[in-house]
Amino acid sequence: MRKLVPTLFLLLALPVFAQPALRATQLAEYAEGLSQPHDAAFSPDGKLIYLTDMRNSRIQVLDAMTLKAVGRFGEGELSYPHDAEFDKAGRLLVADTGNDRVAIYEVKGAQARLTGELKGLAGPEGVAVMPDGRVLVTNTRNAILSVFRDGGLIRTLGGPGGRDGELRNPHDVEAAGDGSVYVVDSANNRVQVFDAALNHRASFGAGYGLSGPKYLAIDGDRVWLADEYNHRILLLDRQHRLLGVLGSGKRGRAADAFHKPEAVLARAPYVWVIDTYNDRIVLLRID
Repeated sequence: MRKLVPTLFLLLALPVFAQPALRATQLAEYAEGLSQPHDAAFSPDGKLIYLTDMRNSRIQVLDAMTLKAVGRFGEGELSYPHDAEFDKAGRLLVADTGNDRVAIYEVKGAQARLTGELKGLAGPEGVAVMPDGRVLVTNTRNAILSVFRDGGLIRTLGGPGGRDGELRNPHDVEAAGDGSVYVVDSANNRVQVFDAALNHRASFGAGYGLSGPKYLAIDGDRVWLADEYNHRILLLDRQHRLLGVLGSGKRGRAADAFHKPEAVLARAPYVWVIDTYNDRIVLLRID
């Protein structure tokens, strides 16, 4: 029986790495002046992308389908922003990491006005808005998830550790339309899923060889996950089964090669990869 254990392990591992590489055609790229872009948000009408240009401490606004620059804002107000999301009122919430806050902007195209903030945070790197309007923020320094309603902190959960509901260096948080919450538990190399009441429901990633996953995107019944140190993007279904991979696992710069990509946006059949250490965002069509 002992002789069968290595073989069994190999057979269990094979489906993960045998998943087909996704075929993609590059449609557009933007790299001019970017410095370690991290994540992005679609405008409410889907026509623009608001990209966190992290090391430049600003937001770059791009046309979603051409990636042509529309404008930028936030210089002198933001410090190393990582994530962005629109709330139900159409305001842009920016995880303003270096300032330990979420900055709140009223925006019209590339014109933006700072109108408020959510404070009391510790290295916030992810922000999400739930269907009922609650705002969720990941805190990388103290490994907690902060929950706000109407601008006030109402709850925290998490804390350092590797058990269900505990976190290590959490990055992204995303809310699905059914209220499910996905937290990318980066230093634990997994994603945790919570229900609308923020009770732990599931975890996934242990079988996929993740290495520093950072930000994800939910597109209907599919989940896209940026697996940073493996230089790849994973596509999963809502049961967390791996469907395919973008990227070879080796550093590169092409339609199917990246350098430590941290985030992805998706709207089938299109995918926008924030290729962080190639200092670019690239628009792909999945063929």
